[in-house]
Amino acid sequence: MSFADREHLAATLDLLVYENVMVAWSERPLRGYEIVLHDGEVLNLGHRQAAVWVSGASAVYLALIDQQRIKPRLPKL
Repeated sequence: MSFADREHLAATLDLLVYENVMVAWSERPLRGYEIVLHDGEVLNLGHRQAAVWVSGASAVYLALIDQQRIKPRLPKL
């Protein structure tokens, strides 16, 4: 995974934490990412697995906003 891809993934993970989709995340050297969910479950994912998980979580989050089932914390531009 390139540096730019890692930076994008980290920014998206930060956004998901800020928007309260998940509790926390951390990067594990050589192992990938650790993602903590609200129910206490901890996901240990490789770099590619984390990218796929984040893509799906972001898609669901954006769909819920689009359906007006939730309101984002980020202000509209």
